[in-house]
Amino acid sequence: MLELVKISKEFRTGFLGRNVKQAVIDASLRVERGEIVGLIGESGCGKSTLGRIAVKLLMPSSGHIILDGADVTDMPEKQFREFRRQMQIIFQHPETALDPQYTLLESILESFNKIGIPEAEQKGLLENISEEVNLPLDIVDRHPNQVSGGEIQRAVLTRVFAFEPRYLILDEPTSMLDVSVQAHILQLLKRKAKKDNVGMLFISHDLEVIRAMCDRVAVMKEGKILEDGSAKEMFQSPKSSYMKQLLENSA
Repeated sequence: MLELVKISKEFRTGFLGRNVKQAVIDASLRVERGEIVGLIGESGCGKSTLGRIAVKLLMPSSGHIILDGADVTDMPEKQFREFRRQMQIIFQHPETALDPQYTLLESILESFNKIGIPEAEQKGLLENISEEVNLPLDIVDRHPNQVSGGEIQRAVLTRVFAFEPRYLILDEPTSMLDVSVQAHILQLLKRKAKKDNVGMLFISHDLEVIRAMCDRVAVMKEGKILEDGSAKEMFQSPKSSYMKQLLENSA
């Protein structure tokens, strides 16, 4: 289980850092293996910050990150490397994860080499994962600016799936894609969660996507998690007035 326990994050801005912004305030959340948890809220509410804290791209100001029973909050990077394989993140703009000077294949093989996959096994692994994510192998010799956003996201998924992660943080992973491509990627992610027992934190402002994808849902406002529960409960009988407002606005 991935647990975020009483996480807070503040950013200091202005002259000598005198201004303090509380981006996340005492937020707790858990993600079980094989479960997709939705995190919803308006832009700027802190949900992306919380997602980055989960994979330690940002350090919390206070609170704890617990991964399968181990507190990794203050774990040195050298010790955290194995945990980092288990926890991957996919961003809203997939092209930012790829070097524009590399072809898709070069970026994918870079990840294979990073995790120590023998060169003799790389072709077979590439074929297997590319088939799983529906990445055409006849385009992998192209650069990111020569392919579509959906193809870039499939290349990113190929890299990420090679790590065999236990948990995925998905930060608006399909919001920049065409609707038809979006549906295929969402189906792929949902199948991956159930087939390979991958826990996923799905960050989005799109309630229809959350409703279709998630087992549980947490709602966030101004850095705080107001409520969480099963997706069915959250959409049929929300407790917070804010969740009710979000549902009314999306109707």
